[in-house]
Formats: sequence, C-alpha cells, structure tokens
Amino acid sequence: MRLFLMILVVVGSAVFTPTNAQTSSVIESENSVKKDGKYALLVSNARYFQAAVRTGESLKANAPEMDFEVVLVGQVVKDIVTDVSLTKTIELSKKLGIRLVVCEAAMNHMQLKKSDYHSAIEFTPDGFIYIFGLQESGYKTITL
Repeated sequence: MRLFLMILVVVGSAVFTPTNAQTSSVIESENSVKKDGKYALLVSNARYFQAAVRTGESLKANAPEMDFEVVLVGQVVKDIVTDVSLTKTIELSKKLGIRLVVCEAAMNHMQLKKSDYHSAIEFTPDGFIYIFGLQESGYKTITL
C-alpha cells in the first residue's frame, strides 16, 4: 500500500505540474535568424514562390549579406515563364540579391528552354539534388 501511494504521488505530481515547454516568444525566434546565415526554399507553385521571395525580402532587410536562394521545381517552372504577373517577383529577387534557381529536369519536361526565362534566373540539372547540395554546404532549407 505504501508503494502504491508513493507511485501515485510521483505520477500525480508529474501530471499536474505546470510546464513551460516554450520559453521563447515568436519575436525572439525571428530575431535568432543569423544575419550571415545561408537559407534556401524549394518551391513548386507560384503562390509559394511569391511567399518565399517575400520571406527573403524580410530577412535581407535586416541582413543584406545573408545568402538566400529559392529553388524552383514543378509547375512554378512553367508559371514563371507564362504568368507575366510573376515578373515583378523575379525582378524584386534580383534587386534584393535573392538567387533564383530553376530545375532543368522540370523545365525539359515542360518543353521549355533557358531562353524562355528572365535573365535573373539560374539553372541546375536537378532541383532536388541541388537542394541536397545546399544542405551539405550548411544551408538551412525548407520545402514548400
């Protein structure tokens, strides 16, 4: 009986003790992004492309020396050629020093040529392998 009461006290105190799992605020987390960091986003659609560039814009406003890349795969590879409304986003990327890299495998699948793209666009044979290479080079990456 004594053992049962001791177990009950230990378990009860563990269950009913308030915890603070997150001690840092959202603002503190946002401020912890390294000013000399290396970041890349892998995106597959136009909406995520625009969001990725806006994210880069926000980060580079406080840290222009930061490396920030957007790697384009899937449907967005075609959209940036056919949707003229995305030209502003491409030009903003160039102005901010955000590197845009298009997957040639997706480009070839959609029967597009390098000459179809804005001059600010760079190319890689395979966007997925490229993002792995960035990770190996110390980039923090997110896939959207």
